[in-house]
Amino acid sequence: MKKTLNIHSKTIAYQGFFRIELVDFQHSLYQGGMSPNIQRELFNRGQAVVVLLYDLAKQCVVLIEQCRAGALDQAHKNQDDHQAWLIEPVAGMIDEGETALEACEREVLEEAGIALNNFEYITQFYPSPGGSSEILHLYAAELDSDQVAEYSGLEHEVEDIRIIRYPFDQAKQQLLNGEFNVASTIIGLQWLFFQRLAS
Repeated sequence: MKKTLNIHSKTIAYQGFFRIELVDFQHSLYQGGMSPNIQRELFNRGQAVVVLLYDLAKQCVVLIEQCRAGALDQAHKNQDDHQAWLIEPVAGMIDEGETALEACEREVLEEAGIALNNFEYITQFYPSPGGSSEILHLYAAELDSDQVAEYSGLEHEVEDIRIIRYPFDQAKQQLLNGEFNVASTIIGLQWLFFQRLAS
């Protein structure tokens, strides 16, 4: 089947820290012909890097915890403020004119307080393609976990970050128990335990 896509228009509905676009498009159908015009609101976040930090010598993974806007509503509905604090790998947007590797270096320094340049590319993925154009570039880096800070974050970006060192056994068990709820955390840990450390 030849897949065909026609984008008729794309207009900006909102421009702030992020952008929302209105997209009018058609696509080819599996059984022939073209779809009717489809209109969708598209959350345009750009592209970002995610860096899973791990320490083979000390058998631990380094993750960060911070309050996240995307989790506020669910925490409020469940009347449990703690649910707004999520556990994730280091991550951040790729700035204009910046490469993914440069973004990795910058974000690790900002969020973990350590300078690294030994990044291993894992994959890239769409975390929520039904309504967002964001692409995440997932990397990993080995480090000495004794060198990371306890707390970090840029004051002018209102970041308040706690750094957590998880023993491999604990992180793997929590992964298998379904206790992590951030896609990049789950995907990164699956790579670590079932690809990088698989024997």
